Amino acid sequence: MAKYASDHKDSNQSHMKRFKGPKKGKPFWDRKKSKNTLKEKRARLVIKNLPFKATESNIREHFGQHGEVVGVDILKRPDGKLVGCAFVQFSLVQFAKKAQHHTHNHPFLGRNITVDFAQAKDKYVKETTYKKLEVKTEPDEDVKMEASDTIEIKDEELSDPVSSSEENDSDASEEDESEQILETPSRLKPFESHDVNEGKTIFIKNVPFHATNEDLKECMLQFGHLYYALICVDKPTEHSKGTAFVKFTNKEDADKALAAGTELTLMGNILDCHPAIDRNELRQKQNQQNKQKSTPHDSRHLYLVKEGVILAGSKAAEGVSAADMAKRLQIEQYKTQMLRNLNTFVSRERLVVHNLPATWDDKKLKALFQKHAGSEAVVREARIMRDMRNVNAQGVGQSKQFGFVAFTRHEHALAALRSLNNNPNIFSVTHRPIICFSIESKSALKAKLKRQEKSRLKNPKSTDFDPTAVEKDQPGSYANGDEDVQTYAGITAKHGVIQKMRSRYNLSQQAKLHYETIKNEKKIKKLSKKSLSERKKDFTKQPRQKVNKKNQKDNFSELVNNYTKTISNALKAPNKAKWFDRE
Repeated sequence: MAKYASDHKDSNQSHMKRFKGPKKGKPFWDRKKSKNTLKEKRARLVIKNLPFKATESNIREHFGQHGEVVGVDILKRPDGKLVGCAFVQFSLVQFAKKAQHHTHNHPFLGRNITVDFAQAKDKYVKETTYKKLEVKTEPDEDVKMEASDTIEIKDEELSDPVSSSEENDSDASEEDESEQILETPSRLKPFESHDVNEGKTIFIKNVPFHATNEDLKECMLQFGHLYYALICVDKPTEHSKGTAFVKFTNKEDADKALAAGTELTLMGNILDCHPAIDRNELRQKQNQQNKQKSTPHDSRHLYLVKEGVILAGSKAAEGVSAADMAKRLQIEQYKTQMLRNLNTFVSRERLVVHNLPATWDDKKLKALFQKHAGSEAVVREARIMRDMRNVNAQGVGQSKQFGFVAFTRHEHALAALRSLNNNPNIFSVTHRPIICFSIESKSALKAKLKRQEKSRLKNPKSTDFDPTAVEKDQPGSYANGDEDVQTYAGITAKHGVIQKMRSRYNLSQQAKLHYETIKNEKKIKKLSKKSLSERKKDFTKQPRQKVNKKNQKDNFSELVNNYTKTISNALKAPNKAKWFDRE
C-alpha cells in the first residue's frame, strides 16, 4: 500500500513537471488596448511654426475640415508662454493623412505652418543626433578634397616648366582668379550698419504683443516713407518683446514721429518713441550699470566714519597728548553708539570740530576752514556751539569748544579735514584739532527742510527762489583713499570699503598702548636732556650673583678612598645583641 502511494505521488510530480501552466504575456484585453493606442498615435499630427494668436478652437476649426479631431494640445513653457507648436489628434489615420496633405506649408492666421506626423520621443532624438553628426563631418571632407585638388594643380604646373607665353598668361590669369576666390572670404569683414548716425532710425517701446510688422508699418506711414518696420522677437520662443525699430527714408519724418508723444497709438497702446542708440554705446551703458550694481551700496556713507581716525602706535599718533587721545577714543565710542540707530547717517558735507579754543568765534572758524579747503570751496555754515545758560555781558554764551562747518561739496570738506585734523601747527602741540564727519539724523533733517519750506511760503520773496539754482553735491565724487595726505592726518577712507567699528575693549587697549608710548617718549626725552656725568651717577651697579668655586682639594681618588673607609668601619663595628639573647 505504501509502495502504491509512493508510486502515485511520483506520477503526480512527473505530471506537474510536464504541465508548465499558461503562456506568459499580456492578457487579451491589454493587447486590444495597445493596438488602439498605436492607431491613435499614428493618427497624431505635430504642427510647427504656429502663430501665437492661435487658440484651441481656431486649430479645431482649421483641421476639422479634413476629418474628426479628437483632441488639440498646444505646447507651453513653464512661465506660460507659447512655444509655437501643437499636437492634433484625429480619430482615423486617413483623416490625419488628408489634413497633412492639405495644410502642410499652407498659411494659417497669416503664417505658413509645417505639418508632420508625430514621432516617438526616442526615435526623434536619434534622428536629430544622427543629422547633427552628418552635418559636422561633411565640411571636413570637402576641405580635404579641395586641398588635394589644389596640390594636384601645383604639381602639374611644376612638371611642365617650358611652355608658350600664351599658356603662361592663361595660367597666371587662372591662378589670380583662384586666389581672389580663395582670399575673398577671409578678407570680407562683417557688415556694420550706421543707421543710428543718420538719425533716421527710431526705437519704439510699449508695442502690443499681438501686433505684426505690417500693423506697425501702417501706423508709422502717417509720418512718411519707411525703409523697414521690425518688431523685436525673442529667438527661442519667437514671442514679441514689445519693442521695435523703424527706419524712415528722411530724417525729418523720424523727428516728426519722435515729437508725436502720447498721440501715437497702436491697438490701444501709447507708443513710446526714442532715437535709436548705437550698439557699442548701449554696451558701455550696460557695463557702467553693472559696475554700479557690483559696488556695495552705502546709503548711510559709513565708510567716512574711519576718516581721520588716529591709531595708537602709528606715525600720526606721535606727539599726541594722552588727553587728546582719550578724547578721540571717547568720540569714537559715541559714533558707534549713534550709528546703531538705522535712522542716522554720516554727512558728506558737514564736519564736527572739537578742541576749539574758548576765545574763538564763528568768523575765525570760517576763515580757518576757507583757507585750508581751497579757493573754490564755499563754506555754507560755520557755527560754534555755546551754553546759553552761562552768558557774558555782551549776551554771548560760553563756548562748548566744539562746532560745525558745512560745505557745498564733499571734495572741499574732505580736503579741509585732511589738512586740519591733528595738525600740530593750528592750536598747539598738546591741544590739536579733532575733526570728523558729522553724524546726522534723518528725521531731524526732514523737520529742518519742512521749516525752511514754511519760512519760504511766509516770505514774500519766496516766489523768486529757484531750487534748481542751488548747487548740490555731485553723487559720483568719492574718496579713493590713495591721495597724498600728511602723516598726522590719520586713516584715509575709501568708498565701497566699510570697516567694522571698534569695540570698547579695543578702544581701552588703544588707550593703554598710547599711555605706554607716551611714558617711553618722556623717559627718552629726560635722558636726552641729562649730561653724561649725570647719567653715570643715576646708573646703579647691580651685584653679581655668587658662583660656587671649585675646591682645589676635591679629587676623585680621595673621594673613593673615603667612601671605602666608611664602609669598612661599618663592617668592623661590634654586633649589639638583643635584650632577649643576653644572659
